[in-house]
Amino acid sequence: MIIPSKINKGDEVILIAPSRKVDLSALEITEEWLKKQDLVPLRGEHILKEEGIFAGTDSERKHDLQWAFDHPTAKVIWCYRGGYGSVRLLEDINPSRFLEKPKWIIGFSDITFMHCFSNIILNTASIHATMPINIPDNTSKSMKSLSDFLFYGGLQYEWKENKHNKYGQIKGKIVGGNLTVLCATLGTNYQPDFEGNILFIEDIDEYYYAIDRLLWQLKFAGVFHHIGGLILGHFTKMKDNKTPFGLSVEEMVLEKVQEFEFPVAFNFPGGHENENWTMPLGVDMNFTVSKNRINLSTN
Repeated sequence: MIIPSKINKGDEVILIAPSRKVDLSALEITEEWLKKQDLVPLRGEHILKEEGIFAGTDSERKHDLQWAFDHPTAKVIWCYRGGYGSVRLLEDINPSRFLEKPKWIIGFSDITFMHCFSNIILNTASIHATMPINIPDNTSKSMKSLSDFLFYGGLQYEWKENKHNKYGQIKGKIVGGNLTVLCATLGTNYQPDFEGNILFIEDIDEYYYAIDRLLWQLKFAGVFHHIGGLILGHFTKMKDNKTPFGLSVEEMVLEKVQEFEFPVAFNFPGGHENENWTMPLGVDMNFTVSKNRINLSTN
């Protein structure tokens, strides 16, 4: 796996919108945050365009994505938001110049498609982290985790224990992202490499029964037979029917993985909430779950 280089003060960060349309105020707040880090924000040409729910037409968004891939000096491509749309851009992208000078691709939610493209097609690590649309509401720790990783390349996390956790220890690469998007990649050229790696999943605004179905899909696809660890992030704004589904997310997960010995940790602060810690994808991480300690670190 190619690991893009750490960034330095004065480096350029490209801002593009491969999915839904942009709110100018959040974009400007992001640019100010980057400048405070002594970084140089660069806007994609069409970032403020609108076409239905999208930030411009497919061709306009693809133009900005290809420009970002080809840029000779920028080190980061930061996606403005998720929603839906990035999958529509990937088929004809030419990665040759990107591979000459690999860049960090940052985002989450719908940007999971782009992470899969980066990790599998380009064999390049990427960053599951907050996006410009979320920055006005993100916690300081969320933002610090992003800048720390970009500048220094290291992370060390501990978070709240959950009674449903399964104990164990493993070293492997983090793969995954948004559960719904991840399942859409199964059986395609963009499916992550699960073998011996640590699966991270999160989601938002789904019915309990739909999450259960997606987890069965992972199991039936053999994902749980191959991974070496599992981390659950935020499952935000969950919905239920008039007749309750009757199982929590923790109970659904444990039902699917009870036969496996790998460690499982719930409640990682990552996903569609203000506390959204940076999670590098494709980077080797140490993952330990014990009775009194959950640790995820780059060393």
